[in-house]
Amino acid sequence: MLSVNSSLHESRDGKQVLVLRIEGEITLSSLPRLTDSLNRESSRTEAKFVLLDLDAIDVIDDAGLGTLMGFAARTRAARRGVAVVASMPRVRDRLVDTRFDKAVDIVSSLVDAERLVR
Repeated sequence: MLSVNSSLHESRDGKQVLVLRIEGEITLSSLPRLTDSLNRESSRTEAKFVLLDLDAIDVIDDAGLGTLMGFAARTRAARRGVAVVASMPRVRDRLVDTRFDKAVDIVSSLVDAERLVR
């Protein structure tokens, strides 16, 4: 079952960062729930940077990648930064193989994401 948990962190320079930790399977059948959860959680804060933490996902299919890409585009359009945390090799490899990394920054940890927060 898919779930999205949110938490707010503060960068070293005092900027708020919204972390959306996604757990479970990101597949065609879970996309309505994923989209609703991402939109709801991101609308609850004015944080100028959003991190999608994919370290707890089991599977991500092409439709799921498209949904995350769309969320990233909408986030940028709202003048917010966005990146993905993916430390698990199978997830990171999937993102690289599909060239997702050409559109959205991928980091290995929340600590590594600090350099992206502007």
